[in-house]
Amino acid sequence: MIRPGLETFSCLQALLLLHFFIPLTSATQYAVTVDAARPLRDIRHFWKSTGFCPPLPHAQADKYDLSKDQQLNLAYIASVPQNGIEQVRIHWLLELVTVEFVSESGQPSYNFTKLDALIDLLWKHGLKPGFELMGSVSGFFTDFEDKKQLLEWKNLVSLVAKRYINKYGLEYVSQWNFETWNEPNNHDFDNVSMTIQGFLNYYDACSEGLKEASPCLLFGGPGDSCHFPPQSPYCWALFEHCYNGTNYFTGETGVRLDYIALHKKGGGHSLKILEQEWETAQKIQELYPLFKHVPFYNDEADPLVGWSTPQEWRADVTYAAMVAKVIEQHQNLLIANPDNNINYMLLSNDNGFLSYYPHYFTQRTLTARFQMNNTKPPHVQLLRKPALTVMGLLALTGEKQISAELTEDGEISGENSTLGVMASIHVPVFNWTSDTWQSTIMIYNSNDSAPSIDIGYVNINLTGYPTYLELMYTLYYLDNNVTNPYLLWKNLGSPIFPTTEQFQQLRNSENPSFMGPLPFPSKSSFTIKASLPIPSLLFIHICAKPKTPPDQVWPELQMLHRMNLHEQQTLYDAYLSEVSADAGLNNYKAGTWSTDDRDIMEHGE
Repeated sequence: MIRPGLETFSCLQALLLLHFFIPLTSATQYAVTVDAARPLRDIRHFWKSTGFCPPLPHAQADKYDLSKDQQLNLAYIASVPQNGIEQVRIHWLLELVTVEFVSESGQPSYNFTKLDALIDLLWKHGLKPGFELMGSVSGFFTDFEDKKQLLEWKNLVSLVAKRYINKYGLEYVSQWNFETWNEPNNHDFDNVSMTIQGFLNYYDACSEGLKEASPCLLFGGPGDSCHFPPQSPYCWALFEHCYNGTNYFTGETGVRLDYIALHKKGGGHSLKILEQEWETAQKIQELYPLFKHVPFYNDEADPLVGWSTPQEWRADVTYAAMVAKVIEQHQNLLIANPDNNINYMLLSNDNGFLSYYPHYFTQRTLTARFQMNNTKPPHVQLLRKPALTVMGLLALTGEKQISAELTEDGEISGENSTLGVMASIHVPVFNWTSDTWQSTIMIYNSNDSAPSIDIGYVNINLTGYPTYLELMYTLYYLDNNVTNPYLLWKNLGSPIFPTTEQFQQLRNSENPSFMGPLPFPSKSSFTIKASLPIPSLLFIHICAKPKTPPDQVWPELQMLHRMNLHEQQTLYDAYLSEVSADAGLNNYKAGTWSTDDRDIMEHGE
């Protein structure tokens, strides 16, 4: 429930009353004070990444990567407003390259058709690959201690990079994160023999091949958990090699390491991710002090390992709130910490997979896939899970963090609080465009993956807002009663093949509930009272009146005529979200608020 009062404004009351059907056994009082006149630091949108891995056999990765299902999934991912997801980190990409024939001298001739198709799909959607240089390429590469194979691998990497620089330009390809073979300590090399020495040789070949294409290309690794020595020997051997080792090709001491990529997961908890990152980063800096300023990635920062293992909490707002919580913890506990010595640049959830029967919602995915084999021809339907919806709301975050103080039962809130807040502003670069001054406050209430019937009563005081800019605001709200396609699907009887009418009902439950846009009170101070159950998320988005209409958006809408009707409707829904997001108020598509609902609001000065 959200209520107004003096300089308070009561909104979303009917909406948030829904969760009071949950028996109340405990409650916590919170106070949040946001001061838009107190900018603190920059916010890099370090969370705009997802990823996936094709199933075995990896030599047939194209059947997964280029399937109609994955094409639609990527359209959903790309539809997140304001480029809220930019990178898709994909395993086994070089299995999309095949060897057509080998000359008498042993020189392979490569076919890049399948890899071209995937890269082109990403490019058309405004996405970029997290390009892991892994794959045996039709089984041609088997041993990286073989000098001839090593030289050919360097040549292949150079060919790949040059190919896409020539096709898309260096500006685009230089934004890609080229990365080592994924998790080398797990020995998932298929038919490639990869000793530690072979891995170091392979690293040098990748590095020099990319440099041959352009010195502007990024390359990092090791893309592994990097447990403390003597565990994870491939990781620590790579760090030692890059720091003190000899480059196989140049003979120089040390090899470039443009970023350090680790995998730290939470075991069902959020803060554990950050704690593990901190411990490993400190160990790396202790052993290799010059790596202190090297950019740090956690490009598999999932709350729990095992993407396909069904978990009820992955289906609903529990997972979405955890995603937001992990991001807020990194911004407020790490990046904002004056003692922080980690150059933290990227956090990626590995959740771009396609779910499968019967675990439509409960796997670690952004969408729920229904394979509609009862139609002629069969087709696929995807539903947007709350985890994808929250990525759209996080895209509203500005580039400058502002002061947001949180107290819990009268005391300064600690790192173990279930409730957290992150507040920001966006200041347009040019005043003559449709871009406007904006502010976004994200508040979550999350007990990680554990259930809870606790409710947080929150007083949100907004101060320092430039009311002369003719401000409007919108509230977006998610909890497991109002934004939960999974619950609705179960209530419909868990149909394997939902009907058209059922799909429409399910799509209506994808979006956050919202109220607005509403005028921001004329005084610069404004209070909202909210009751937030666990799990839930509340976004407050405030923006000034735009001076010009919005520009045309999302040229990819032209793709609609090439899709079937089901795909068209899905993509059009995503397009509507993008259009309204760029319209100044960043609403999702129209909700179901009635006049009676709006009459519940009470305005106050």
